[in-house]
Amino acid sequence: MQVSKTHRSRRAAFVVGSLGAAVVISGAGMGANAAPTPKPVTAANTASCAPQDGIDKSTIKLAFITSATGGNAAGFAGSFEAASLRLAQENAKGGIFGRKLVLQKYDDNSNGATQLVAASQAIERDKNFGVLNIVNAETMYPILDKASVPTIGLVLPSTGLYRSIFGAAGTSVANVTTTSGAKRVAQTGAKTMATIAFPVPAALAVAAGFAKSLPLVGMTNVLAINDAPFGAYDATSTALKIKSSGAEGAYLVLQVDGGLSVMSALKQQGVTLKAPFMAGLSDPIVIANAKGGLDGVIGSTYGTVPPGVTGRPGLRTYTNAMLAAGFNPYGPNPPSAYVSADTMIKGLKLAGPCPTRVAVVNQLRNQSNITGAGLLPEPISYKPGLSPNGNPAKCTWFIQVISGKMVPDKAPTCGDYMDATTGQILKG
Repeated sequence: MQVSKTHRSRRAAFVVGSLGAAVVISGAGMGANAAPTPKPVTAANTASCAPQDGIDKSTIKLAFITSATGGNAAGFAGSFEAASLRLAQENAKGGIFGRKLVLQKYDDNSNGATQLVAASQAIERDKNFGVLNIVNAETMYPILDKASVPTIGLVLPSTGLYRSIFGAAGTSVANVTTTSGAKRVAQTGAKTMATIAFPVPAALAVAAGFAKSLPLVGMTNVLAINDAPFGAYDATSTALKIKSSGAEGAYLVLQVDGGLSVMSALKQQGVTLKAPFMAGLSDPIVIANAKGGLDGVIGSTYGTVPPGVTGRPGLRTYTNAMLAAGFNPYGPNPPSAYVSADTMIKGLKLAGPCPTRVAVVNQLRNQSNITGAGLLPEPISYKPGLSPNGNPAKCTWFIQVISGKMVPDKAPTCGDYMDATTGQILKG
C-alpha cells in the first residue's frame, strides 16, 4: 500500500538513530483512538523499585529486532509498524503503570552473525528491557535467554528450548508437530504431496513435520525439495520434478513470490494440483495482483486469524488501525508482531509496578490463556505441557484463493499433536 510522506508524518514521529528508528509512541500515532492524558507515575508505585535496565519512572524501553534489509526484508515489511501500533494503543490508555512504551528498531540484515551484533547492541549497549522480534535466524536466543531478557516473536524451532524466549503463536517443541495442515489438505481429496522449502532451519522443520503427519490422514509424501531459492525464480525444474513425482499437491514453504513462481511453472507444464498449499499466503492485495496465478492455493498466516474473518473484534481493531496509520495489515508477519507486543504488554502488567525481566518471564510462563489481542485462532498456553515452556498451537485458520480472491475458511482447523519422529499422536 502506497502512502504519502505527508500522511505518514501526521501519524507518527520517528527519531532516526544509527541503528534504526527509535519511536516514542503517542496515542495520536498509528491511528489509535483519541488518547486520554497519561496517568502520572506516583511515588506509591515506583519509589521502592530497584533499578532495571530499560525502565525509569516514565518509560519502558523495548527493542524490535527484524530483517529490515537482506533476503527476508520484503516478507517482514510492516512488522515494526504493527508492533508500534499495539504499543501506541497501550500508551493511549496511560501506558504500563504510567510508563510510556518506547520501541527501537534493529536490523539483522537477514544474517545470523549480524543478528548477534544487533542483540548485543540492543541489550548491552542500549539497555532495552525486552525484545520483540520478527526474524528467521535464532542465533541471538542463547545470549538473550542467559540474561533472562523476555523475548517474543515468530514461532521458530528453538523457541521451546529457552525459558525467556516466547513464540507469539505458541511454543515450538522439538520433534512435535500438529496435524492441522495435513487435515486441511486432505479435505481436497489429494493423496500424494510434495514439499518445497527454502534452506532455513525453520522452513525445513515445518516441511519435515508436515510430511510426517501425512500418513495420519491417508496421504503420502512423494517428493521433498529442500533447497529452493528465497524469492522469485525460474521454477521449471521444480515443476518438472513435481510432475514426474505424480504429486497431487505441494506444500510450498517459500516466500510468496517463490510460491507464485512454482505455480506459474506448473501451469506451463500443464499441471493442476488438487492441493497447492502455501505457508504465509494471507494478503488479499498480493493475491489480487497475481491475477489468478494463485487460484486454488490454500494459505495461512503464521499463526494468526487471516483477514476477512468476521466476528473477531480484535482483528477488526488491528486492521482498521493499521489502515488508518497508512500501513498494510494483511501480510503474514505484521499480525505476529502485533501479537508479540500484546503479549509483552500482558507480561509487564502481570509483573506489577516494579517489573523485572525475570518477573515478566515467570508471569508469562504461568499463563494458559494467551489470546494475542484476539488475533490467535484459539488461546495458547505457556505453562508446562509437552515441553517445560508450553505447547504448540493446535489450530490454524486457513484461506483459499478462489477466482483471484482470498476466501477464509468458516472456522479454524484444529489438529492433534504428533511425534514427528515416530508419527504417534501425543496427548497434551
